[in-house]
Amino acid sequence: TADAAARCQTGQLAVTVLGNGAAAGSVGQVIGFVNVGKVACTLTGYPGVAGLDAKGRQVTQAQRQLMGMLGGLANDATTPPAVTLAPGQSASAMVEGSDNPVGTATSCTSYPSLLVTPPNLTQSTKVTIALSGSTSAGFPGCSGIRVDPVVPGRAGRLN
Repeated sequence: TADAAARCQTGQLAVTVLGNGAAAGSVGQVIGFVNVGKVACTLTGYPGVAGLDAKGRQVTQAQRQLMGMLGGLANDATTPPAVTLAPGQSASAMVEGSDNPVGTATSCTSYPSLLVTPPNLTQSTKVTIALSGSTSAGFPGCSGIRVDPVVPGRAGRLN
């Protein structure tokens, strides 16, 4: 059970880039967290996600949401789940943005990489983004970027 495993620690998790997708102007990138340790551990909550510019500087922080267009929790969920990972198992979270310019804008800010910090930890990993199905180079942020909570598996969603 989730109560039986201690919270995941730095060095026990590997951050990976998993699948991505787009639908109706929404763009999603799944970020994976793999337990590379020797004992089970638990993740709960949201990863920290920052959009980086071409020089690697943090220029935006993802806003947290329980459910987005492409990922997150089921419709009636009110809190992020505790996800217990046995050695080798994965959890994931969806990062969401939009590639539709807002108002009279003709282009959007995009982030060539993201800085990801697993929930409740402080060590971050820079991940490069190359999306299929998007008109942006990098991760698009026409109306900011958002992050869904960590869920079991590799899809970034429970819904």
